[in-house]
Amino acid sequence: MGTLIVITGSPGTGKSTLAKKYEKKGYFRLDLHDHYDKISTGFDKEKDCYDIDIKKFTSLVRKVMKEHDNVVVDSHVSHLLPPSIVDECIVMVCSDLKELKKRLIKRKYSAKKIRENLDAEIFQVCLMEAKERGHTVRVKESC
Repeated sequence: MGTLIVITGSPGTGKSTLAKKYEKKGYFRLDLHDHYDKISTGFDKEKDCYDIDIKKFTSLVRKVMKEHDNVVVDSHVSHLLPPSIVDECIVMVCSDLKELKKRLIKRKYSAKKIRENLDAEIFQVCLMEAKERGHTVRVKESC
């Protein structure tokens, strides 16, 4: 099997930007936006997001890894993959909350969704969850 790099972090922290750089280096970029219907249990209207089934997500990643030598996955849930299949876990962070808020406003996030994501960044939810799952993480500041 090849290399699997996961890039995680709150929305707006630069995950896709970094993943596109890996893509230019020859990695296959698994964009979950194209697969939500296959890996989710449904859409949560109150939270305005898909509920990801981690087993389905893991199965999708394993399938893609059989087809491609080097894979990069960028998602705020990519750190929930089993550490046993992940070669590198990069957590994107943004300490400039004003800049992060601007990015989320530009994406037309609701005020509630912006607050939720800023709180997730303040409390470093993705970083803490990645460590709790057993990943060795590399933190990368984006703003």
